[in-house]
Amino acid sequence: MGWLCAAQDAAAGGGVSAYYDLARARWAPAYPETTGYIIPTFFEYAERSGDDHYRARAIRMADWLLTLQLENGAFPIGPLWPHWNRDPIVFDTGQIVHGLVRAFEETDDARYLEAARRAGDWLAEVQEPEGSWSRFDYRQEPHSYSARVAWALLRLYEVAPVDRYRETAARNLAWTRKQQRRDGWFANAGFTPDQDPLTHTIAYTIRGLLEGGILLSNDDLIASARLAADALKARQSVEGYLKGAYGPGWVPRVSWSCLTGDVQTAQIWLRLFQLTDDEGYLEAAVRANDYVRQAQARGTGIVGIDGGIAGSYPIQGDYQSFQIVNWAAKFFVDSLMLEEMVGRRSGVEQPAASSKPG
Repeated sequence: MGWLCAAQDAAAGGGVSAYYDLARARWAPAYPETTGYIIPTFFEYAERSGDDHYRARAIRMADWLLTLQLENGAFPIGPLWPHWNRDPIVFDTGQIVHGLVRAFEETDDARYLEAARRAGDWLAEVQEPEGSWSRFDYRQEPHSYSARVAWALLRLYEVAPVDRYRETAARNLAWTRKQQRRDGWFANAGFTPDQDPLTHTIAYTIRGLLEGGILLSNDDLIASARLAADALKARQSVEGYLKGAYGPGWVPRVSWSCLTGDVQTAQIWLRLFQLTDDEGYLEAAVRANDYVRQAQARGTGIVGIDGGIAGSYPIQGDYQSFQIVNWAAKFFVDSLMLEEMVGRRSGVEQPAASSKPG
């Protein structure tokens, strides 16, 4: 959380810097997509810690996002790639909806709900008839990991019960299930069709199906999520990590681990433990979190490094090489908080909580 606060302070306007670049020793610009889903993390941690400092930071993030919304209701892709136009993009818009919905729930400020509804309306309008999104997504191609957008629409439906949001989400999740093979692996879960999907995007896909299944009371969606989560659990190393990417048949062709995917998958296992009481999920999640805890940078005295989580381990791995990324820190915090909560219920001994950053 201290690193995430530093990342917010390093960016102008209230957004959270995307990453700290070790090679250049500098922070990247604020990233709208990830700032959107970092908002719930800050509200959760404010409640856990009893420190409204984190709540105030979450509100600043939400206010910054309001300044970026396009006239059509979408949000543009972030400024990390200067040669790209600030075009509307589906996945980023969905992740920002997560944050706006939570900001509305916490503050009852109608501005956040209005912005979320405008974004939800746009997402519904640009969905393909079969349930995917492609025209306004990365490379104009459909992606299974947009299941996390469907989850956002279902969260929006909880505060604004418009049937269109629920129906759009259900269509996408049904399409996502069709991308799954018998062994649980998903087609179209990578950034490009010829790329083995990262555990990062595989976990996006699984979590969208799982949370969507819970919100829709759809056992088939939950079963699909569990099938993939079980396949990953079977491939977890003794040390706790997963390989960074898996191709068809769950075959890995890389030696490094994607730390973001490790902790995202830990969250999925923890959620399944909550649903099933299967201790195997809890044990796998604790191992994953312990592995990433050991990989966390601490004690360097460099603000952009200490407390952060790298994209890959070893840090020269292919995913976000030599970068400390905000989404890895966000999902690590989420996973640790969830582990602490379910661990207390199950009687698993937890490490003492560290002091709150100033």
